[in-house]
Amino acid sequence: MKKIILIATGAVVLLAGGIGGTIAFLTLGHHNGAASHAAPPPKPIYFAQLNDIVVSVPADTNDSTTSYIEITLQFSTFDQNALATFTNLQPIIKAQIINLLMAQTAKSLTDPSTHDTLSKNCLDIANKVLNASANYTPPSPFTAAYITNLVEQN
Repeated sequence: MKKIILIATGAVVLLAGGIGGTIAFLTLGHHNGAASHAAPPPKPIYFAQLNDIVVSVPADTNDSTTSYIEITLQFSTFDQNALATFTNLQPIIKAQIINLLMAQTAKSLTDPSTHDTLSKNCLDIANKVLNASANYTPPSPFTAAYITNLVEQN
C-alpha cells in the first residue's frame, strides 16, 4: 500500500511540476524567439521626380562646341510629406541643379565615374532647399538621389 501511495504522490508531484512549468513559461513570456522578435514591417519608400532638365554645356574643357545634356533625377524618402514640400519648392531645386550642371562639361557629366558625386550633390541641393526654404522637420528628408535618365546630344 505504501508503494501505491508513493507512486501516486510522485505522479501528482510530476504532474504539478509540469503544469507549473508550463504556466511559468507562458506567463514569463518565453515564447519562440522567431515569433516574438519578428522584424518590423519595412517602411514604404516614396519618390520625388525632377523631370527632364536640359542644359547647354561645353563638350569638354576649352572646347568651343556645345552639347546638350538631358537629365532626370529621382529622390527617395520614407516621409510622404516630403513629396508635397518638394513639389512646392521644385523651381528652386531645379534652378540650383541647373547651376550645378552648367558648371560642368558634357564629358564630365556623361562619365559614369562621376555619377555618384553628381547624385550626392543633387541630393544635397534638394535637402538644403527643403531645410532652408521650408524649415523641414526632421531635416534632410531625402535619403538618396538617382539619375534615371542622362542623354548627351551634340
